[in-house]
Amino acid sequence: MDLTRPSAALLARLPKTARPRLSEPAPPSGAALATLARLRGRLAAFGGGTSAGASPTPAGAPARQDPLLMLMQRITQGVTPAEYARARTLGYEAYLEEQLAPEGLDDGALEARLAHFTGLGMSPRELIETYGDDPTRPYLELRIATLARAVESKRQLKERMVEFWSDHFSIFHDKDLEWALLPEFERTVVRAHALGSFPALLRASAYSGAMLMYLDNWLNVRGAAQENYAREVLELHTLGVDGGYSEADVREVAKCLTGWTLELDPASPDYLRGTFVARLHEPGKKFALGHVFSDRHVARPEEGPVSTEADQVLAVLSEHPSTARFLAHKLVRWFLTPEPPSELVERVAQAYLASQGDIRAMLRVVLARENFAALTPVWRPKFRRPFHYMVSLLRQFDAKLKLPAPPVPLTSSELVTHLEEMGHVPFGRVSPDGYPDSVQAWGSSLLPRWVFAADLLERYLGGSPIGGMFVISAEELKTRLGFAVDPDDRAGLARRMNERFFGGRLAPREEDELQRFIREYAGPFDDVAFFDALCLGASLPGFQWY
Repeated sequence: MDLTRPSAALLARLPKTARPRLSEPAPPSGAALATLARLRGRLAAFGGGTSAGASPTPAGAPARQDPLLMLMQRITQGVTPAEYARARTLGYEAYLEEQLAPEGLDDGALEARLAHFTGLGMSPRELIETYGDDPTRPYLELRIATLARAVESKRQLKERMVEFWSDHFSIFHDKDLEWALLPEFERTVVRAHALGSFPALLRASAYSGAMLMYLDNWLNVRGAAQENYAREVLELHTLGVDGGYSEADVREVAKCLTGWTLELDPASPDYLRGTFVARLHEPGKKFALGHVFSDRHVARPEEGPVSTEADQVLAVLSEHPSTARFLAHKLVRWFLTPEPPSELVERVAQAYLASQGDIRAMLRVVLARENFAALTPVWRPKFRRPFHYMVSLLRQFDAKLKLPAPPVPLTSSELVTHLEEMGHVPFGRVSPDGYPDSVQAWGSSLLPRWVFAADLLERYLGGSPIGGMFVISAEELKTRLGFAVDPDDRAGLARRMNERFFGGRLAPREEDELQRFIREYAGPFDDVAFFDALCLGASLPGFQWY
């Protein structure tokens, strides 16, 4: 075998699989556009009123400056009144510790509903054998399940960390056979280690079939080192771009990782999983990151002969102070502020090093009560990414996603389509840097958010589900607000909407504007008016920030 030219021989052995055949995005419904037309004047005053919109202004901290509420706004996908009441009973520390130990929270009902999504639990081989001619169903199952768990799971901090690590170890769903590899990656890498050990998470990612294929390390062999994964594991997964490595380090790390490839025997239960092939490994010593690595192999009963070089280099990266600081900076940004203070970053980094990479230890420092204190909080307003915006709204309205079982076809999802229109569909980032987390990236495109809010509420009003979502009646929503079906029962309605649907995020000016809209609404305050008011509240800047 010519080890210097592996691509053609190896690529020829991959199955040729059809791309998922997804329907084209549907245009906004007429009712949704009519709703936007009625609200455009009010929305323009806050968001610019153009198709792109202007970057909205942050609403600032919640008026009550309640540390528990502020914590929940960051570690959940959206604060519901019921969850807030339960958290107040537990208290700040007890609630945080409960979320840090998600195995104690019962998600059995949700997982039972997801059991019909059988592709989520399949191996790559099983997915190829079952859906090789048309992978549309498992492709959509993964995306819809991601939404369902974010909306309905009681393990909200875990879901936020799954989202965080899915971006940190980002893999593009549409590359090659990733539709068959990503379900196992999401299940056994990201979810399994989301609140565990970073070194274990890094190793699981490096040796997974999904990462090996996405960043081409499966083509990394002796005499023809493939540097894609080596570069990204240094820049994006561990040290960071300013972490102190050189181009020579990239080349040497790539050599250390040679021989890790994909199992290409279709008869093997490990087909398309990561495996080590000793004869593809670059022999000799390598010098990287101030260390010498040798090509000793060890026998692991469960894995066969495995190179220790890959383990050695991943261990050096996991223990490196630059990795600790890089992860600390990202976690403080994710949960607290766009501009992390250096002192806090250093404390989080020290927690990482002292605990040998324990993710929970880092989070206890990041999420300490004093960071949400009223006098000198680290907390700063953050702009919701589209996925977070959608999920937060669905949680506010107690939505449950219908998860159809075969033989019911699964060929599209309106919710996924809305996320595509907003530019933030799960596993849809082409580049390996993951989706950005900044107002600069997302704050100039408001119209797709307004369309989603209008479409969502129009479907509630019309009694039909959107994307398989069960309907909540107008009467039930009004009952939650203490709002009688009475055209004169408008006093204080904006305040109650803010408290019970928008987490108290609307600023006083916004609440006043919403109340003025309610007060001046022509004619009786019927269901159309009621949902218009909810749509306006959901589209104001206060709910765009959290």
